[in-house]
Amino acid sequence: MRKISVLFVTQAAVIAAMYVVLTFVSSSLGLASGEIQIRLSEMLVILPAFTPAAIPGLFLGCLLSNLLTGCTVIDIV
Repeated sequence: MRKISVLFVTQAAVIAAMYVVLTFVSSSLGLASGEIQIRLSEMLVILPAFTPAAIPGLFLGCLLSNLLTGCTVIDIV
């Protein structure tokens, strides 16, 4: 079984935190609602091409953002 390194976990945690912060910034600026939406956190979806740690990081960031912003269960799943 492969051990998960501290660097991998740290990168995933930082990416998750950046996703949550960018989601809240775009929400507080009013960019994430209305007919035309600009979600700043979606800029991070290119990161899995550069580091595999971005995959769990983006998953956790999206999950936390949906939980903290009051999304319905169907949006969270």
